[in-house]
Amino acid sequence: MEQFHLAADISNPSYLALSASGKNLYVVNELNEFDGHTAGAVTSFAVEKTSLKMLNQQQSGGKSPCHIALSQNSSGNAVFAVVSNYSSGIITVYPICDDGTLSEVSQEIQLEGSGPDKNRQLSSHAHSFFFAPAYSFGLTCDLGADRIMPYNIENNTLVSKPYFSSAPGSGPRHLTFSPDGNFVYCLNELNSTVDVLSCKAGILQKMQTISSLPENNTHISTASAIKLSPNARFLYTSNRGYDSIAIFSVNNSGLLKLEAVTPTDGKTPRDFAIDPSGKFLLVCNQNSDNLVVFEIDQKNGTLLKKWEYPVPSGVCVVIK
Repeated sequence: MEQFHLAADISNPSYLALSASGKNLYVVNELNEFDGHTAGAVTSFAVEKTSLKMLNQQQSGGKSPCHIALSQNSSGNAVFAVVSNYSSGIITVYPICDDGTLSEVSQEIQLEGSGPDKNRQLSSHAHSFFFAPAYSFGLTCDLGADRIMPYNIENNTLVSKPYFSSAPGSGPRHLTFSPDGNFVYCLNELNSTVDVLSCKAGILQKMQTISSLPENNTHISTASAIKLSPNARFLYTSNRGYDSIAIFSVNNSGLLKLEAVTPTDGKTPRDFAIDPSGKFLLVCNQNSDNLVVFEIDQKNGTLLKKWEYPVPSGVCVVIK
């Protein structure tokens, strides 16, 4: 594998989204002030062979943007972006021009609510937005109010639907859909669990809740990222504190079984990615400045460490 090099230099990038065509990369800059606004920033790049060319920046519409998701057309080009602003509890929508640049905010949604955790849930915290496979609707995780908020997509606009209530104090953070969109797997940050939900046009019903930690765990730990293998046979989540990747098998009914919990050989695994072939999992350990590559056993989904690279404060990884 080629050694890493710096492709672009911007302030506090915290989450990345790559267009399906691979032509453009979109980044949220986790700031509380940008260009005279009490907000972070969103940056668009053109992806060149060995570097990134900045196209433009827009203010994020709220403080501490932590996630960005793309609606994409049949050619793999991004049509609009949805940004989650954690501290402000605000979701913002940006049309994307044909040249890949970001237009100004076209829609802003203020979430409202709170939860029982007085340290983390005094107000709504928009943590992520994920599009369903057909891009007909999407779901927002509100960590502060223990809610998953469905939105229909109508003319590139988000239209709210009745929300789903997660367990009090669970703190929904990220989620992923099954390939057919019939199941949603939601990772709860505060209690390190996964909710398995049936999904019909954005209407959610809980089927199962399962821990991402082993029964004998005594570490203080919070969950961070969740990904489904390309063949949808295995689900993976990351634990920070009990620094590890949890490996779940997925049965024909969409339910999970915890098969193993593998150390990440680093501290605070904030994010990871699975390559499109399903052969490798790459995890970035934020507080030990390393990225570790695991080979995935195709029979049982377990992980075998293959390589390690120095990466300073890695917080998000995408694969082209």
